[in-house]
Amino acid sequence: MTIKIYSMAYQDRSDRVRWLLEEMNVPYTDQFLNKDKGEMNSPDYRSLNPMGRVPTIVDGDIVLNESAAICIYLADKYAYGKLAPKIEDTKLRAEYTKWMIFSTASLECVIARMFTHTSTPEETKVTHDYVKAQCDIMKLALIPILSKQDYILSSGFSAADIMLAAVIPGAHEYLVQGNSAIEAYMKRMMEKESAVRAKVF
Repeated sequence: MTIKIYSMAYQDRSDRVRWLLEEMNVPYTDQFLNKDKGEMNSPDYRSLNPMGRVPTIVDGDIVLNESAAICIYLADKYAYGKLAPKIEDTKLRAEYTKWMIFSTASLECVIARMFTHTSTPEETKVTHDYVKAQCDIMKLALIPILSKQDYILSSGFSAADIMLAAVIPGAHEYLVQGNSAIEAYMKRMMEKESAVRAKVF
């Protein structure tokens, strides 16, 4: 069965969903919504996502939004034990879950400020100072791991890498630039054929 992805563009929060599906070779179709034309507020779409936001997926009788939740669900369903550690591998699964949630709850919510709190030069400076300071904290978690292994989990490439790598470029100046471990990590991620097909970067 083909999964439907509702989004506004290739490079919004649907990018990681599309990338994961490409990596798993799971068929999907894109349903692009035009915000200016009110398509995200239409009764049909609001019945799928009452908040009128993207992404939303429809997989048979499953309707799901929130990109991290979508990717956790999809990796468990279509790549369990491969891109998603098994539950019985308790320690690895705990680490995996942490990074899946970190990508949006800690990292993306900080980066998103740069797109919403920049109405004046003064506000822009305050926002960028805040994002830089927060990224310095994020690097304390990321650099020690990515300095010693290619992927965020010791077991290798996983859906957690897709979540992280889709978010990190939003703060390239503060998180990637000049940090060799993260630069090398992002180069590996950007060269993934599945990422290229999904038009993530």
